[in-house]
Amino acid sequence: MAEDLPLIVSKALKDSLKKLQEENSALKESNLMTRAEAEKLTCNLLMAELEHSRLEDAMVAELRSMRKEASNLRQKLHLQVQEKIDLESKLVPYRLKVANLEAAKKTDATKVENLEKRSTDQEVLLGKVEKERDDALAELAKAREEATKTAAELAQARDEGKKAAEELARAREEIEELKKQTQELEQSTAQVLTAGFDAALEQVACQYPELDLSMVSICNEVVDGKIVPSED
Repeated sequence: MAEDLPLIVSKALKDSLKKLQEENSALKESNLMTRAEAEKLTCNLLMAELEHSRLEDAMVAELRSMRKEASNLRQKLHLQVQEKIDLESKLVPYRLKVANLEAAKKTDATKVENLEKRSTDQEVLLGKVEKERDDALAELAKAREEATKTAAELAQARDEGKKAAEELARAREEIEELKKQTQELEQSTAQVLTAGFDAALEQVACQYPELDLSMVSICNEVVDGKIVPSED
């Protein structure tokens, strides 16, 4: 019995060691599962934080938009209030004007009665004016008839003036033609005179070759017994 005790202890130790190894393996497995679960929880927590951050950003953006919209609404409300105040201030003179118009309306009723009376008087006066108008129209017709006659006389006078102007133009053309012919005749006469004078000098020179005829010219004249150039 004493000899079996170490075997029993050894077996018990082996069994305990095996059990401890099994428990250790179970603990490792549990630890791995716990770590996996922890990583999963961490991942879920990270996703939740990201979703929370996204939701927070969306809420912040929406809050900013709502604040901006509220600011715009406040501004519009302020403008509407200011516009209402301006309209009220503009309505005051109109209300005063309406009151004045009501008072003027009562005054105008009296004026209408007076105008109706004056209208009756003016109808009588209008009859007189119409008669004077008819007389004036008759005189105007007579004046128009005289004006038409005068216009016809004026047109005739213009035609006569036009004819006289044409005759004057023709006369001026004839005068210019006569002036031209006179100038041509003067030039021709001068040429004939010069030719005759030169022919006479040739004859004198031929008859009296000893005479000095260098100073003899149609353009010279005799002054105090001497031949000198003409001043013309």
